Amino acid sequence: MNCERRLLSGSVLAGVFVFVMTCAAGGQVAAAGQRAERPVPPTRDAHSPGYVEAKELPDGALPPADADGNFILGPTHDVASAQEVVSKHDAASKTPGTAGQAGGLRGKVIEFTMNSTESKIYPGIAREAGTFGTPDPDDPAKLVVTTSHPAPYTRKVTVYVPAEYVPGSVAPFIVGADGPDRMLFSALDAVIAEHKVPAMVAISIGNGGGDAQGSERGLEYDTMSGKYAEFVETEVLPRVEAEAHVKLTKDPDGRATMGGSSGGALIEFSLLESTRPES
Repeated sequence: MNCERRLLSGSVLAGVFVFVMTCAAGGQVAAAGQRAERPVPPTRDAHSPGYVEAKELPDGALPPADADGNFILGPTHDVASAQEVVSKHDAASKTPGTAGQAGGLRGKVIEFTMNSTESKIYPGIAREAGTFGTPDPDDPAKLVVTTSHPAPYTRKVTVYVPAEYVPGSVAPFIVGADGPDRMLFSALDAVIAEHKVPAMVAISIGNGGGDAQGSERGLEYDTMSGKYAEFVETEVLPRVEAEAHVKLTKDPDGRATMGGSSGGALIEFSLLESTRPES
């Protein structure tokens, strides 16, 4: 089996790197009565023609703070060990969870709802169904949206608390966009049990609805500012602590975040703006 680490996007100044580990192996035909092997996703070498050129760094190395470019980084994982972790977790996932737990997870999952009427940062907007923006005649790079208006919304916030969490202690955590992300909870549950990563809380935040310009999700995810980071810090995290009965670290080294598509842009620019020195 071969594994590759592949950088999806990166910004040294923002301190944000998104990368994936993909593995390829020969498939096996399951015998009668046995569970079929999961299909292996297709993989490509990060250095294949058509890929963005990137420099691969040694395990544990990071590019210097003033570097500009694309980098492949992250540890080289023990494939056999990783397969064993997944197999163990797959077997456990067949067992229904107990009260407060999702099926098969060792940790527990708490979900609560946030209402737009409670938010000072995102009181809510929506774009009328079936309508879209039109190019600004003075600036084709911008869209003019005339069908957006104030509108209420609700969002789900789902929190994973590992079994190793000690009540009253301060925990590191990771925040994800476009929640709930049950795969994140499952992955963390498995690797925490194997001591691959520290025990951490995972906070999966749903968006406010809609998409693109004039919608609540568009406002949250496509506005290049630190506004969403402020929303998480001042409105989401206090609710998480109250609802999940956890204490979350304020140490930047104990905080992580992730997102895909517009959620990835949201994460990068939120961090960039929220860490920019005051003028």
